[in-house]
Amino acid sequence: MKIVNNGEYEIRFNQKTGAMLLQGVNGHPDPKKLKYPLLMDIGIMGHCHNQCHFCYQGRINQPNMTLDNFKRIIDEVRDDVMQVALGGRGDPNKHEDFEKIIEYCNENNVVPNYTTSGKNLTDRELEISKNCGAVAVSMYNSDYTFYSLKRLMKKNIKTNIHFIFDGLSYFPIEDLLKGKDIWHGKVDLDRLNAIIFLLFKPVGAARKMTMFQAVNYQFENFYDLIRKNSNNLKFKVGMDSCLSNKIQQRMKISSFEKTFMGNCDSARYSVYVSPDMKLLPCSFGSEGVEIKSSIKNLWDNSNLFNDFRLKTDLYPTVCPIMKG
Repeated sequence: MKIVNNGEYEIRFNQKTGAMLLQGVNGHPDPKKLKYPLLMDIGIMGHCHNQCHFCYQGRINQPNMTLDNFKRIIDEVRDDVMQVALGGRGDPNKHEDFEKIIEYCNENNVVPNYTTSGKNLTDRELEISKNCGAVAVSMYNSDYTFYSLKRLMKKNIKTNIHFIFDGLSYFPIEDLLKGKDIWHGKVDLDRLNAIIFLLFKPVGAARKMTMFQAVNYQFENFYDLIRKNSNNLKFKVGMDSCLSNKIQQRMKISSFEKTFMGNCDSARYSVYVSPDMKLLPCSFGSEGVEIKSSIKNLWDNSNLFNDFRLKTDLYPTVCPIMKG
């Protein structure tokens, strides 16, 4: 258990299960903004060979984040950050210092997680992944997707699927939430930890692909199916806050449901660091502030972060980046 208590709020994080409790203490309310982010999305990869047509990171080609820069980040945040999500443009397990990055997180009591396509996943990368909190595999419905999922779960690594929710994928997702095995035995649903649904965002390489956006009835039916069937599914179901916001814009959500359907936590609980060492509220943004001083100083004082928070204060379910 990792605990942070600064007299105003307390965070308790179970590093084995991922369960977390955040609450105000000493008469203070539950915080809307933390003194430090508890989750950091760190883009260690600067380029990708997969060239997916819908990639929100675009096709920018930069050097990968250096190991020294990664260590610089962890050295500053290790007392307050509970976990990091390793990402960027490409598969983090292909970073030249992947093993050292995972080791440095563990040495500093920060839980590392990462998302991968699963393509060309090596035996050594599997062994290193045993030291991660969880590994997510992006669902491409390819042979390498199913093969990597099988190998990860065989190693007893907590494994999730990241499934993009859009106007076309809605239909297999609907079948999946009705209990149908849409992958015909290629995924061991009994061993899978969770399926996390991620809202399709028309940004980056997908900025002109607005025809893929889901429509109102699809959001509504999706959440109705979760309400009705989640207790009968073999796996846990999650969604990113972007998808949660879209549902809350369109449906009446009970006070109980709101306890586990948060709004955007960017610039409040979480932050993104780009491969070239810029700080952004989240990875879908195009503008960041260069980390010349401390992350703490930028978190508290930069106009970018303060403006982002003001907009989400005024319109909690509207993304300041995508305006919807």
